[in-house]
Amino acid sequence: MPYRLPLLLLLMLCHAARGQTAADSTRPAQLDLSDLGQRWFRVKLVPGADSSHPNKPQWAILPSLNYGPATGFAIGGILTSTFYPKNTPRTRLSTAQLYVGYSQYNQTFVSALSNIWTRGHRFNIQGDYRFHNFPTVTFGLGSHTQLANASDVTYNHIRFHQTVYTAISHDYMLGTGFLYDRHFDIDNVAADGLPTDFDRYGRTAASTSSGVAVGLLRDRRGNPNNPTGGSYLMVQYRYFTQALGGSSNWQALWFDYRRYVPLGGRLEKQLAFWAFDWVTFGGAAPYLDLPATSWDTFGNTGRGYTLGRFRGTGFYYAEAEYRTQLTTNGLLGAVFFANAQTVTDWRGSSATPIDIITPTHGIVVWPGVGGGIRVKVNKNARTNMAIDYAIGAGGSSGLYFNLNEVF
Repeated sequence: MPYRLPLLLLLMLCHAARGQTAADSTRPAQLDLSDLGQRWFRVKLVPGADSSHPNKPQWAILPSLNYGPATGFAIGGILTSTFYPKNTPRTRLSTAQLYVGYSQYNQTFVSALSNIWTRGHRFNIQGDYRFHNFPTVTFGLGSHTQLANASDVTYNHIRFHQTVYTAISHDYMLGTGFLYDRHFDIDNVAADGLPTDFDRYGRTAASTSSGVAVGLLRDRRGNPNNPTGGSYLMVQYRYFTQALGGSSNWQALWFDYRRYVPLGGRLEKQLAFWAFDWVTFGGAAPYLDLPATSWDTFGNTGRGYTLGRFRGTGFYYAEAEYRTQLTTNGLLGAVFFANAQTVTDWRGSSATPIDIITPTHGIVVWPGVGGGIRVKVNKNARTNMAIDYAIGAGGSSGLYFNLNEVF
């Protein structure tokens, strides 16, 4: 999610990758925050790997300070582990983390995320487990909603997502998984006391989505932290059913494609493109499981708008970003980006139609633009600390902190 910014996590997350890449004699000496820590404070922020046990998991317990439009400031702690599979080329790092946080808006977060590679990279095991107590706002359904449509919503959320991918060719993987999301103690109240879109859609005190997923994955990025080129493709079909304990029968299709085009030069200029679509069909998904802004796995869609700003039965998103280093030593960088999003309208919505960009068949496209700075934390793993500011339409804007590149 976008609200998590374990700033110090980056100092440890990819420590096992130090020494992975050889220095390029044609480039200026590269610099990162670890180098500055050693130079200025004689503090080794990123420990070196144990050469006698290169595959031994490395553990760290770290504090975190986070910020996001939907959460404000949040404090917490994180337990991390990083390692490489045994007897396997050290090209794909396995990670696991446990995060606990509390925000200024009285939100509680507990999450455990894992991305584990087995020996020979034959299997990739992905886990996403969460508990959130989350008072926030929702804006209704469809692409015509305005900030004035906001209503308070509170809920508890339990998530258990487990997916296993297996290699079927050199860079294609086929996967299957089990997905479970439970929302309970749900409450939604509008300031004027009138029924909300949540009420009209069918609000209940609790909802459950339980089902299975089948997906195809192709990752040609090389380094997912900060790709220098290549592409990424993920297509996943999800089937949710009452037979597995769900509140309703419904289906979903995810499409995620990213392309990175190097422009060359000493400052590593690059164009990056992202297309993300999420469509539900074949039944009514629970309101809080409908596609929405920043509702993707890592909560990165829709810079310029807050979490959940637009929600509908389908979500369509595109983004382009220009990336460049500001210093030839790689310590500082900058990005400039533009995005656009829309959701399918719901005929029961109470939102008043408005024009942001001339709508086609009643659909409104909402743009966002912005820029940000990058600070290199680990030069060998190419990990960045990202700070972005973006402006959306209709009075929306936001400051965003992130781990590595947004996509």
